[in-house]
Amino acid sequence: MYYFGSNGDAVTGFRGAIENGKFNIYDMRTNKLLKTLDSGDWENLADSFDSSSINNIDGYLSYAGWYRPYGTSQDGKTWHKTMVSDWRPLLMYVYPSKDVEAKYIKYFVNNGYTSTDYGLTKDNVANLSQDTDSATLNKYARNLRFVIEKSIATNKGTGKLANDINGFAATVPELSASSELSLQSMPNYKPDENGTVDNDQVIFVNDADSKYRLMNRTINNQTGNDNSDKSPELLVGNDIDNSNPVVQAENLNWEYFLLNYGKLMGYNQDGNFDGFRIDAADNIDADVLDQMGQLMNDMYHMKGNPQNANNHLSYNEGYHSGAAQMLNKKGNPQLYMDSGEFYTLENVLGRANNRDTISDLVTNSIVNRQNDVTENEATPNWSFVTNHDQRKNLINRLIIKDHPGIAYIMGSAYKAEYANQAWQEFYADQKKTDKQYAQYNVPAQYAILLSNKDTVPQIYYGDLYNETAQYMQEKSIYYDAITTLMKARKQFVSGGQTMTKLSDNLIASVRYGKGVANANSEGTDSLSRTSGMAVIVGNNPQMAEQTISINMGRAHANEQYRNLLDTTDNGLTYNADGAKNPETLTTDDNGILKVTVKGYSNPYVSGYLGVWVPVVSGNQDVTTNAATVSADSNKIFESNAALDSHMIYQDFSLYQPEPTSTENHAYNIIAQNAELFNNLGITDFWMAPAYTPFGMSRYNEGYSMTDRYNLGTNANPTKYGSGEELANAIAALHSAGLKVQEDIVMNQMIGFSGQEAVTVTRTNDRGMQIYVNGKTYANQIYFAYTTGGGNGQETYGGKYLSELQSKYPDLFTTRAISTGVAPDPTTHITKWSAKYENGTSLQNIGIGLAVKLPNGDYAYLDGGNNDKFKTTLPEQMGSIAYHVQQELKN
Repeated sequence: MYYFGSNGDAVTGFRGAIENGKFNIYDMRTNKLLKTLDSGDWENLADSFDSSSINNIDGYLSYAGWYRPYGTSQDGKTWHKTMVSDWRPLLMYVYPSKDVEAKYIKYFVNNGYTSTDYGLTKDNVANLSQDTDSATLNKYARNLRFVIEKSIATNKGTGKLANDINGFAATVPELSASSELSLQSMPNYKPDENGTVDNDQVIFVNDADSKYRLMNRTINNQTGNDNSDKSPELLVGNDIDNSNPVVQAENLNWEYFLLNYGKLMGYNQDGNFDGFRIDAADNIDADVLDQMGQLMNDMYHMKGNPQNANNHLSYNEGYHSGAAQMLNKKGNPQLYMDSGEFYTLENVLGRANNRDTISDLVTNSIVNRQNDVTENEATPNWSFVTNHDQRKNLINRLIIKDHPGIAYIMGSAYKAEYANQAWQEFYADQKKTDKQYAQYNVPAQYAILLSNKDTVPQIYYGDLYNETAQYMQEKSIYYDAITTLMKARKQFVSGGQTMTKLSDNLIASVRYGKGVANANSEGTDSLSRTSGMAVIVGNNPQMAEQTISINMGRAHANEQYRNLLDTTDNGLTYNADGAKNPETLTTDDNGILKVTVKGYSNPYVSGYLGVWVPVVSGNQDVTTNAATVSADSNKIFESNAALDSHMIYQDFSLYQPEPTSTENHAYNIIAQNAELFNNLGITDFWMAPAYTPFGMSRYNEGYSMTDRYNLGTNANPTKYGSGEELANAIAALHSAGLKVQEDIVMNQMIGFSGQEAVTVTRTNDRGMQIYVNGKTYANQIYFAYTTGGGNGQETYGGKYLSELQSKYPDLFTTRAISTGVAPDPTTHITKWSAKYENGTSLQNIGIGLAVKLPNGDYAYLDGGNNDKFKTTLPEQMGSIAYHVQQELKN
């Protein structure tokens, strides 16, 4: 026997109780039994008022949830006590409004749940609406429950019902994705080529679960007082709160794990990462960049030691110029990404038309190369022609073009077949002289990049290989040109640099050679005379033929130069075949090289490209050993000839397909080709983010990770291979003399499996509340997917913090700039949850799913860890007093 209190309803003088399977009503004054009901609508009450009978999320009920009623009936006369497995949707009994109740009845009748006996026909319910009186709606809903129970019996289960109730909920705005107010719902919304909607965010409102969540403490805004160039906090997925000291300690634990990966996993003992490419560095609390630099300096003694530093490169991804200032004032713990160089190459050479002035190549980057002769003065940086994000944006542009007018084309309407179609367009366009979508002048862009001083150039996998083919199986049309330039950098590119505008559409970039600072220097190295390079680039295909003079410097007077690359009518030549220039040219007494140039149009060049290097016998290596350069004791990375001797290779594309066999695993192919990478001049290998991705991620890659520590198993490899294969690939690269950096993703995680009831406000990517179509919401309960992290997180989360405390105690005593609090190693994150997150991108769940009572309060189920409020449930399923009242009315 068990009793239930009144749940707050006013039924003076009477109480009800379920006793021995019957519903008894008593006079509260005398405790006299007034009435006994063997069965009836009171059996809509939950079998028990706890989690064993009612779905809830942290105590809150969802309209998408189910519960176990005490009994069910197919006719309202004969009732059957439910079994443990007999659960029903709340939406059979409880509704957010009369409007939803009316729509529910009509939807189910229109989908076959009909009965002429109960008046449940399409004609009878057609005019039901929010204006229909409650008694009529409730009668229809009651009778519909009986029809549904017959359907359950006929179908021998609730599978059909589940599909139908979900189908109905999807039509109700407040119960479905549309209530979240995506920008995609706005009139005339234009899809964004980056593939996400950055301003489709909710933030978790601070309460007892977190006192941090300091938003936008990025770049130079760590203290919250510098908005000059701050970058938005929120990008995609669940945004990790990198201001939280517990999260900061967990990041250090994760970084230590990766830097010791092969050893800690019991794989190849040399299979450990050497450093990091930091994803979205401009969008995370800059504290964690400081802490990463501190960890690596503690581990490898990098400050003031170029040898150690250059063996452990870390380089930030970011498109904000203010990051250079941030890194400079902190001693350059990571390399700055020179996005200015990328944009300049694109705008001057990559565009189809309206190209910017050629002289921008001299000045529009972090380094002015008009006369670049300094060492240890420029901001240490890395630079690129393109990367996975830029290629993704291009493919997305094609998808948007091919499917106009579809607002959700980058969201729910996206299809893999659209990308396949776009790729075929891209490949065809790339081979054309007159391109519409693909970049122009890719070889010329790489010629500038790979001859530049004061930068570490990055080569993109997709510029060497076709991205949708099996890994490294099909060379791109630019493979020969780019690899020729890569090998030439190692053999010839050194010394000072002068970039000279020869005309409005023509520029020459000269590297003077190892130990040769400028045009007047004689050189100080045995390789001074046999090194150096001239790159001549034009961006006007109509440029008239002319002979130009290039000053190679006094050190190269009367020296033969080889025509390494030249342009012809049909493309590029590597031996002067078909070129205006001969295979070799000789400088005059003053080191002047005279070269004939003109404008061309072919699939490789739109303008002009020529590259000249000294004639040498055999191979030579002009790279500089870090042990020979001077060092600032207060800096980690410095821009000098030693750092310039590095070359980064991005080894992946988002679009590379699933391997067709173990032999085709990227890691296995990388291991087999380690010596090739070395011969091409690559020194640093940027590995794809190796983490286990969200099962429904678009590209099945580690930027969409659910488990930071699971880098693939033999049973469940990532699309790159298993963790053991990864460790072997790293070791093979080490044996060939390369260093390996892992792409570390601290900004977000995606695809958590567990829900929490979180209080949210609709915001943009900076966490500022916004309106969409005149609507917004704030401080609403939202059942976000926020918990998880996988077996890897459970096993390794926080595991090495005690070891780190012992080895490097300063990590946990140095106060973070944004909070004034040091990383906290006492709490280990073995499972992620909302208290360690800032918010999330819209999850297409529905903002109105949390069940509310007529007074506006949220329904709540007290019990276990759910103790914020007392139990308050909807009357139909949770109020004894309600059913007493209904019976007394009868």
